[in-house]
Amino acid sequence: MFKKSMSILSILLTITLIVSGCGGKSGNGKDQAGEKRELVVVNWKDYGSDNPELMKSFEEKCNCKIVHEYMASEEELLTRLRTGGVGKIDVVLPNSSILPVAIEEGLLEKIDVDKIENYQYVNPKFKNLPENSKDGDVYAIPWVWGSTSIAYNPELVTEEIDSIQVFWDEKYKGQIAIRDDFNDAVMIAAIALNDDPNNPSDLNKIKEKLLEQKPLNRTYWKTGDEFSKLFANKQIAIGLAWSGQSASMKKEGVPLKYVIPKEGAIGWVDNWAIVKDAPHKDLALEFINYMIGKEFQTNWVNSGGPAPVNTQVVDALDPDFVQEMGLDEESISKLFFISYHPEEVKKAWNELWHEVKAN
Repeated sequence: MFKKSMSILSILLTITLIVSGCGGKSGNGKDQAGEKRELVVVNWKDYGSDNPELMKSFEEKCNCKIVHEYMASEEELLTRLRTGGVGKIDVVLPNSSILPVAIEEGLLEKIDVDKIENYQYVNPKFKNLPENSKDGDVYAIPWVWGSTSIAYNPELVTEEIDSIQVFWDEKYKGQIAIRDDFNDAVMIAAIALNDDPNNPSDLNKIKEKLLEQKPLNRTYWKTGDEFSKLFANKQIAIGLAWSGQSASMKKEGVPLKYVIPKEGAIGWVDNWAIVKDAPHKDLALEFINYMIGKEFQTNWVNSGGPAPVNTQVVDALDPDFVQEMGLDEESISKLFFISYHPEEVKKAWNELWHEVKAN
């Protein structure tokens, strides 16, 4: 009798789980008050998760609505988590620059990767980033990755570029634009000096190298939109650029070649994380699973998004496109992925960059 009762109970529990789906509190995807659940996501603006067409199937499947809050920087995201985000925000997009601090301060939830079906398809190189875990527990799931490297206009630059030293080439004076970002600036100077870009040995040499480059630079661009306009209008011929944006510009017909130079380039990974005491933890897991899944990642990369972490998607891409945009394993091996830096290091780099620009 006991065994029979337990069997019936097991069946009922199974039915309940199947009906609820998508981490729901009820079978119709609504919360206990009868309202459609709202998943609060903090992300960059126009960065995949706020694309209605790409997110339509997820919202329909889970009978939910994604509510976006936008961030202007990783530091701003960290501040938001510290000042009221816990218990109110569901999912955020941190990178390695703030992940260790957010984890240490207890701002993020541990993630059970066994509950994320598509995690098995994430490229192992990105799974093993040290900033994403602590004491064997995972706190962040890789989503997309890319590089910050050289983009040039083949109609204005007739030679094949293969070296980061092009940013210091006198013949392109006034036709170059690098990004106004202390991290990127220090890292590319270190790469050019054959130094460790995540831990340069001599900041004075870095500063000298950047001061040497400054007279050749037309401008320091701040936003992707600013860069694309400068490049498309042929105000610059060479720039430090993001791989994803470069791919999108090529798809729009802009004459552009994107190169990972022989010395290497900057690599970055964006990760999804669940905020501590998130109102909809189970739905947040479903969201992350969808974002790293084949459907979303295929659609986004084909519309000009950054490189997917899902190996199924990469394997299905045009091999020429993969090599051209630096998505192949050889190119990945030449990337120096941004790592976490303590506050004193970031302050020193930031001050150095301000001194370069003010000089």
